[in-house]
Amino acid sequence: MGCLDRKNALVTGGARGIGAAIVRRLAGEGAYVGFVYRGAADAADALVREVEDAGGRAFAMQGDVADSASVAEIFAFCDEKFGAAPNLDILINNAGIGSDGQDASLKSGSEELFDRMMAVNVKGPYLVTQAALPRLRDNGRIVNIGSISGKVAQHFAAGYAMTKRALQSLTFSTATQVARRGITCNLVAPGAVATDFIAKLRERPGFDESNANATPMGRMGQPDDIAGAVLMLCREEARWVTGNIIEAAGGLAI
Repeated sequence: MGCLDRKNALVTGGARGIGAAIVRRLAGEGAYVGFVYRGAADAADALVREVEDAGGRAFAMQGDVADSASVAEIFAFCDEKFGAAPNLDILINNAGIGSDGQDASLKSGSEELFDRMMAVNVKGPYLVTQAALPRLRDNGRIVNIGSISGKVAQHFAAGYAMTKRALQSLTFSTATQVARRGITCNLVAPGAVATDFIAKLRERPGFDESNANATPMGRMGQPDDIAGAVLMLCREEARWVTGNIIEAAGGLAI
């Protein structure tokens, strides 16, 4: 018996990296997990097979969280899988994009990149949460995946940092709106995590080493480190924890 037996969960950006680790962890605890991917179809299919081979249940949906029509299709598909609403116990807003090696500084970052980051990282969670609210059962869980970039100054990625600060604000507003229903809403803020998301940064000589040296716990984060923090917030024992930013960064932002 897992701690999430008979729970239905939706994870955005779930095919790779942190999202995939969250899917594995929730499914491993008994949840029926639907997850959204945008372009990683092969990875999504492989993850569904992996979860099912381990005795869990999962399904994948292609979609764009920044597009309202696509969000409507995502939830219509979830309704088919989960049954009549209210049908959702856990929502994980994980989908997000960074600069992917482009100049994202305040000095030279492009308007196009800024607009896309705002669309996926801010508008996306807003639209998905809005669509999820009537489907969430009482005493459910919402977890947004942010970044310590929302706390610290980052002149080299000012636009990205802005999106993560905005996600903190959405977390606080959502938490107050759903509190009377026993639903919690929190944000997990990772530091640097060894995934494809920061592959371009990790190509810089000494990046991994300097990050580990700057982290009190002495290493870079792994996807399972973040998935563990998410699971903690989804458990029944976390029912009185809401409107909080949980930094999962090995002490990097202290």
